[in-house]
Amino acid sequence: MAAPKKKTATKKQAPKGGASLGGASLGGAGQGRRTSSDKAPGKPRTEFPLMAALRAEHRHMASVMELMGQQLDAIAAGEMVDTHMLYESMDYMLSWPDRYHHPREDLIYGRVADIDPTAADNVDSLQREHDAMAALGRELLAIIERWRDGKVSGTAVVKAGKDYIARSYKHMNSEEELVFPQIESILTVQDWRELAEDDNLRPASDPVFGPRVQREFRNLARKVRRGVRRSVERGTMVEWIGLEALLESIEVVSMAYDSGKDITGEHLRTALDDSLSILREKPLTAPLHCALNNTRLTFSWMGDLADVSRDTLADLVKVNQERKDRVRLLDQERTAR
Repeated sequence: MAAPKKKTATKKQAPKGGASLGGASLGGAGQGRRTSSDKAPGKPRTEFPLMAALRAEHRHMASVMELMGQQLDAIAAGEMVDTHMLYESMDYMLSWPDRYHHPREDLIYGRVADIDPTAADNVDSLQREHDAMAALGRELLAIIERWRDGKVSGTAVVKAGKDYIARSYKHMNSEEELVFPQIESILTVQDWRELAEDDNLRPASDPVFGPRVQREFRNLARKVRRGVRRSVERGTMVEWIGLEALLESIEVVSMAYDSGKDITGEHLRTALDDSLSILREKPLTAPLHCALNNTRLTFSWMGDLADVSRDTLADLVKVNQERKDRVRLLDQERTAR
């Protein structure tokens, strides 16, 4: 698939405050626009396939940048580094997101600007940011190549790489939190149908996350999938550890309930037996003596319940601490692999 051509917004003037995405917004939700049947009050928002694809691609890019960050941390710590994997990661960001993902976003943003002119300046700002990210990526890839040739220091790679990753996350977070929801509030079902017919928005096979991994990215794909598998394994183990801790906590509370019920029943039986004895032995002063005895038994009952509560709280704290220790041990084993 050829790289889609960028569709520019209807307004050309530069947005105020530069091209930063930090406060990007797509304007109003389409003043004077027709409303779509899927936007009825109380009806769940429908995620259209194009938006679902963009969000999935963000997750893929985040996985690659996580691996990049690990390699940069290793460089900073003077540890062993997979230099080719670092190169592949940056090459992927230029080969896929900058050639396919960002241009597809620009086409959708352009449609939003056509519908809502108040969004044009912000759409132009987003497109400028895509251009800036591509330029920054090419610069970082060149630095990595020079570093592999021994022409620049690892410190320079770490600084440039961390800057690129931070800016990429900021860009994607702004889109996820601000831009995408407003796009979905402006575009209707008909808009999405028309966009889906645009050849430039047709899906292209991802060279790392697609069904066929391209040869030049096989090392990166293997590392990403291993990382995803470990994340799933960790998530499953943490879930099981949490479930076991929950069941154990329920057992602790259940035992405390049974103990409290037994203690209460025992004190009630004792109070009844003592009252009957007092009534037989001292019928005239029985009410006073019964009241005094019941007060004594009540304080004893409250003391016994307090002991059960303290023991229960201590057991719950112990269960929670054991859960934390097991999760920490799991993370240590994962790091040591």
